[in-house]
Amino acid sequence: MESGTVLRKSGASPELLLLADLSLAEFLRHLARHGGAIHEEDGLLLFAGAHPEPNPYRNGVLRLDQRLPAGEVLRRADEFFSGRRSGYVVWTRGHADADLDAAAHDARVVELERLPELVLEELPPQVAAPDGVEVRRALDRPTRRDYLRVVASAWGTAAMPLELAARIFFDPRSVDAPNVAAFVAYYDGVPLSGAMTFVTHGVALGCQAATVPAGERRGLAESCLREALRVSFEDLGARLSLCQTTALAAPVWHRLGYEPFTSYSRYLAPPRLVRAAAG
Repeated sequence: MESGTVLRKSGASPELLLLADLSLAEFLRHLARHGGAIHEEDGLLLFAGAHPEPNPYRNGVLRLDQRLPAGEVLRRADEFFSGRRSGYVVWTRGHADADLDAAAHDARVVELERLPELVLEELPPQVAAPDGVEVRRALDRPTRRDYLRVVASAWGTAAMPLELAARIFFDPRSVDAPNVAAFVAYYDGVPLSGAMTFVTHGVALGCQAATVPAGERRGLAESCLREALRVSFEDLGARLSLCQTTALAAPVWHRLGYEPFTSYSRYLAPPRLVRAAAG
């Protein structure tokens, strides 16, 4: 796929939509391989983390094609997670899952958010980090653990033991992979921000970008992302970059040149027994 061919005036190309699904699915598998579980059958990906907290990237379901009807998707998800006594998140694709959106609403699961999916077709220009900031690649255990601390703090759980944060968010070992480029921004030796790319199918998937409150509005996540993208395009074979983002984080991605082309919705399904009692 050549640069400039993935977006058309009429919308995203089928190839780009497929790459969005495939890169997201592989990242979900990657996280689940560290202390979790994966079950994949009939175009349905079920993934579980090491903790029952329904983090969308740790406990959830993603349908990758139309082989299974929406009702069967939810039935299989309930069956998979009921034994784990865990809630889970249903991912739906804005370009393919209208029936699953409807089924999720009918099942009275809670819609959390609709995330724009963005694409960047070429490496953005390099910009120096702010004065006094060191952007360090997470190539050693202490830096990877600092990265996890940043993510936990950004989500308001700074006091959480690091071992528990690893089970809920991501195991630091998952950052130690040849197709990952992760960076942490430090000021006066204190980790304030982090971001990474996960390269698969020629896509640098931007993910896990976070900044602690003390580091906000200083361009630190953007500095980490620029470095991660540089490594992804120059060393890891990426031809384009994709990401899902929230409205709060979108300006960072837009400044780098990302453009929206589809979306993913996420629905929170509590454990089956809880839903049965509520119904």
